[in-house]
Amino acid sequence: MDIRKRYLSLFISIVFITTYSSLADINNKNPVPNGPSPPKVAYNPFAKVTVEIINDIGSQVSFHCKSKDDDLGQRSLQPRGLWSFSFRRHIFARSLFFCYFVLPNIGSYWFDIYKEPRDNSGEFWCDNCMWKIRPLGPCKFNRITKEFDLCDPWNKSKSLY
Repeated sequence: MDIRKRYLSLFISIVFITTYSSLADINNKNPVPNGPSPPKVAYNPFAKVTVEIINDIGSQVSFHCKSKDDDLGQRSLQPRGLWSFSFRRHIFARSLFFCYFVLPNIGSYWFDIYKEPRDNSGEFWCDNCMWKIRPLGPCKFNRITKEFDLCDPWNKSKSLY
């Protein structure tokens, strides 16, 4: 096999993998009376990742989520409402989605809702990352305790735009 054919097949493979891995799907869901979907139990680096956002504020929350490649648009959630999106991890472990939240009577904040390696390694990895939005910051579902007790503060800079 000559060098040009080898590099061409390598180039085509890289283009296919990066295109396939960067596509995000959006799913609008109504509030779920019995709580969020159960998390997956086995880690698969090639699995599709789902991020669920649950409004735990007590009033309507507006937010806008995006990554470098995907703008998921402006959204709003009623109290206890749930919204989710799905995507495939970046091949070089650089997936990052962030959301800008407007919390009535509290303020405007942003947060990295999915960030590698935080959500892709260690004991708190997730293929189905579930977050409750609270006044002091988002709290992630803990597969071990079965509670939303992995709380993070909002990102330091209040202004994202």
